[in-house]
Amino acid sequence: MARPPFPSGWSKIPLSLKNLTLANTLPVGQSFLWHRHQLKASSSEQPVEEFSRAVDNPPRVVCLRQTPNHLYYTAVYPSIDAAETDGRTGITRAWIDDYFHLKLQPDLEKLYDDWRRRDPDLFGKVEVNERAIGVRVLRQDPWECLIAFITSTNNHIPRITSLLHRFSQAFSPPLLSLDNPDGSGKTTYHLFPKPSAVPATSDTLLRNMGFGYRAPFIESSLQMLQDEFKGEVEEGLLSWRTEPVEDVRDKLVALKGVGRKVADCVMLMCMDKPSLIPIDTHVAAIAARHPAFPSRLRNKSMSKQIYEETQQFLLDKWGPMGGWCQAVMFAADLPANNKVLKVETKAVLKDSLSLKRKAETVTVTELKRTRSETRRVMKVVTEVKIE
Repeated sequence: MARPPFPSGWSKIPLSLKNLTLANTLPVGQSFLWHRHQLKASSSEQPVEEFSRAVDNPPRVVCLRQTPNHLYYTAVYPSIDAAETDGRTGITRAWIDDYFHLKLQPDLEKLYDDWRRRDPDLFGKVEVNERAIGVRVLRQDPWECLIAFITSTNNHIPRITSLLHRFSQAFSPPLLSLDNPDGSGKTTYHLFPKPSAVPATSDTLLRNMGFGYRAPFIESSLQMLQDEFKGEVEEGLLSWRTEPVEDVRDKLVALKGVGRKVADCVMLMCMDKPSLIPIDTHVAAIAARHPAFPSRLRNKSMSKQIYEETQQFLLDKWGPMGGWCQAVMFAADLPANNKVLKVETKAVLKDSLSLKRKAETVTVTELKRTRSETRRVMKVVTEVKIE
């Protein structure tokens, strides 16, 4: 299985880096199942990397590359007939428009200008550096997003990425394999598992994969959702997109392992609630830099009251797209210079589950976002093959 030749076999969308920058949107703590490969570029007008992942309805691998003025995309299917259908119907183009909110928010620069006007004292003074241009909030699948953010509790981006790849490989069969565009071997793609594919008693399996204390959270949450929606979990979660924020938040925090911040992340990133601003210690520190931020909220341990008042303060400053503004502010605080490392990890045997990890070159400088602390960490995302 191979990608179509680039660029002749790919489609393209006129799109500037200021309107979407893949590197500032996909690998920064929203979505965790994108594979990232470096490309050899002979000029600034050629793509320098590719992002790819398996998506469903219908099952395929979507590949994205970007130049300063265009977003290139292609979809690789398990069968030729399905690929031809995509070409006629524009299924993948519609998915991209929806996933990146390209139709709903066609001009990201206008949003940046609006935030500068609304908040000249903080956002207006932020240096929108190369890490903070073209940052969009994604419209993700709610089932995948919920599991991802339960996994994110007291965790960092590379480890969340690794765990979710293991989760997919354990409970979803291989879709297809593609040669890596950088010549480093092959990648086997797996769809994110359907809720029905995850065993009702999954605690031990998940612990063996490395989920630790989060394992019973996932098992319990899945069971509650199965009961709530009578087995139609994905459809049920999608229906929450049209419900009021407070109602959805109450339902989410009723799930084991879901607190206020995780609930707000899920609602922002997959349930069409763009005003929501998830508050962790890093975002609280950003708020504290504002000259109008109340002194009684500064340097305080996170509590329900501190969370709500900090969130309301930022919402008042940033307006109805405050969740998107928070994503830009967070990105602006990321380290400017990433490093690329390559490591070899050893095989690990956990009961009946054998996990073999292979070396992969990735960009690794990330921020750790937890409830208790925020710090820079240097980690390596390893591709995990379950045999």
